[in-house]
Amino acid sequence: MKLAVAFAAFALAASAAAIDGQWNAELRAGGKKAAPARATSFNLNLKTQPDGQVTGAVAIPGKKKGRQQIIQKAKLDGNRLSFTTVQTGKNGTMTFSWQVTVDGDQMTGTRTREGAKRGVTFKARKAS
Repeated sequence: MKLAVAFAAFALAASAAAIDGQWNAELRAGGKKAAPARATSFNLNLKTQPDGQVTGAVAIPGKKKGRQQIIQKAKLDGNRLSFTTVQTGKNGTMTFSWQVTVDGDQMTGTRTREGAKRGVTFKARKAS
């Protein structure tokens, strides 16, 4: 029994360590049918705390000034991470839900705006 608990704790710690660091990401938000999807680059900065909580931010560059959205309500389950971010701008406040899967130094996921029918997919690679 103690061995099973120790193994589970080790597996959780290993998956948490794999997610820590800076991830360079790109998503393609589709426009109108005639317009091609435009790519948006951003960074995910993730850190697992000693208590197992994942903290960090999503950093989005801008023309004049970049934006940083703090990760909230993060839940890590093996190689899957979910969290929310809040963006405040001239159009008001929007909440986004993120669903992420980590596979080594690569990450795939979906960012969905609250109330949207579907999300936008993204891919990321861990920075060296």
